[in-house]
Amino acid sequence: MQDEHTAQAAKGEGPRKSNAIGFPCRQCGNQMAYRPEKDKLYCEYCQSEVEIPGEASEAAEYMYFPDEDRYDAPQWETEPGQLLTCPSCGADTVIGAAAMTASCPFCSSHYVTEAPADAKIILPETMMPFRISEQAAREQFTGWAKKQWLAPRAFQKEAKRQEMRGVYIPFWTFDASLDTSYSGFGGRRRVEHYTVRVNGKTQTRTRTHTDWYPVSGRMHMDFDNVPCPATAKLDRGLLDKLGNFSLKILHPYNPAYLAGFLAERYSIGLAAGFETVRRLMDRRMEAHIEASLGYDTYRGMRYHHHYEAVKFKHILLPVWLSAYSYHGKTYQFLVNGETGKPAGHSPLSALKIALLVGAGILVAGALLFLLMTLGQ
Repeated sequence: MQDEHTAQAAKGEGPRKSNAIGFPCRQCGNQMAYRPEKDKLYCEYCQSEVEIPGEASEAAEYMYFPDEDRYDAPQWETEPGQLLTCPSCGADTVIGAAAMTASCPFCSSHYVTEAPADAKIILPETMMPFRISEQAAREQFTGWAKKQWLAPRAFQKEAKRQEMRGVYIPFWTFDASLDTSYSGFGGRRRVEHYTVRVNGKTQTRTRTHTDWYPVSGRMHMDFDNVPCPATAKLDRGLLDKLGNFSLKILHPYNPAYLAGFLAERYSIGLAAGFETVRRLMDRRMEAHIEASLGYDTYRGMRYHHHYEAVKFKHILLPVWLSAYSYHGKTYQFLVNGETGKPAGHSPLSALKIALLVGAGILVAGALLFLLMTLGQ
């Protein structure tokens, strides 16, 4: 029975119907976990391996009607797995029923409570499995920590022991066709030469003048796979620094990839996600219009944006996460679980900053003394 159950689970059969998905090893019965470096389920006790079937393909997309906040998509069933809610930061993470956790990956809180996972939500249908191992992510973290020379020495020592947690982060991606009408004024700068009399002498000077011309028209632009993180628990700036993920060719959602990992449930909904992306697409269109018209400057520009054929998908992307506390503040360090690119913030040592400032004052004083000496 274990062979049949593990094989069915690894194929992803029935992941939407069962809240008790486990991956018992067919050799020894212990729970298996996904190993990114092997791209397989792996048993730590007897070293057995199980292939996870399924090939990457173009992810399905669904229509979204932003004016009505309505989407044309399947009636997803209840989210599977255990829903764990952190009372400190409010993060909701989903783990398999066989997994256990006692800490929050986002804030390092050790008080995580289980909550019913019966919400009717938009479920991810595709994902990018982890490609970077925990060991590789840890090496990225310790290497980065060594370069933070203004960080406290205790932090740099702690970095070697810091736990890295693999978390699948929810993302929305959007496609859209945008038609924009515009009107306003474009300015062309020109330099004028004129003469003035100064102390009885004629001098030639220049001044810049702007000639204004009315502009109006329409412009069309198509957008494809514009991403928006659906999490409020991670620093958006840090996520942006992780670089690109694969967004088009993905793997079908399979709980086997979550074995040994966490998956955050989205905290930024579809409407809020599209609003964020829409502002970005508006700015890109406006910049494109101004660049296409070719004027030096603009004033009084008015834009009317009209979106059509908006499509979305909800995907999970892999991020290695380390959260550490220093003087009551939580700092996060991330590693792109697909490419290995790191990003993070570190605490600052007040002592090192004071020494740096003191050294700067001494250097400035020495330079001033040298200049005064040379001037005598």
